[in-house]
Amino acid sequence: MTLRFSPVVAFYQVEIVEVSQLLIRWQHPQHLADDQHPIGKPYRRPFGSMAFVMEDRGRPAAAVVLASTINSSVSKVRGWHRYNTIDLARIARSPHRRDQHCLRAVLRIARDYLAPLWLGAYPGWDARSAELCGQPQIAALASTSLPGTSGNLYRFDGFERVRTSRGAKGGARQRPSAANAIHDGARGLWVYRYPQPLRPCGTANPPAPRITSAKQ
Repeated sequence: MTLRFSPVVAFYQVEIVEVSQLLIRWQHPQHLADDQHPIGKPYRRPFGSMAFVMEDRGRPAAAVVLASTINSSVSKVRGWHRYNTIDLARIARSPHRRDQHCLRAVLRIARDYLAPLWLGAYPGWDARSAELCGQPQIAALASTSLPGTSGNLYRFDGFERVRTSRGAKGGARQRPSAANAIHDGARGLWVYRYPQPLRPCGTANPPAPRITSAKQ
């Protein structure tokens, strides 16, 4: 029985500040120190976010942040928008050699087990999603590969690259994107489309339409 209360590897939902500190400590490219932030840039998105830490026998090994999408439209062609798509805003691992191959497992757990926790976390988001989609649902999970990287973490795990772009330059209420200073500033937007939209627990998927022959 003791073993069942001592998980070897486990995910915990935590305050965003805890993950922010890990991103700085692990020297994530978007959280490196600068003149304004001499110990490292904190996570600063001003809207809904959920943070998780993966621990290996109590040691922080990886971190995930889910968030509302920055843009109201993710892909008009595919019908993905802020109220049926959520953003994998951060996925990172510790620099410890033991963790060098863990990100694919972290990505899959975030996609299949952590993302559904978004439903019910923000009543306003749920209400708007229900208004637009008939009921609260997550049709897709979006993430952005850092400039100078291939995006293979996403490419080989069912994500589709929707476009390549550069981040906000700043102005009005928008801060310039921290990724602008990385490599050439161009990052890929990758989206995973769920085979069936995620819906709140206890909400059944609508039945598939019954197909009948024209000849009876």
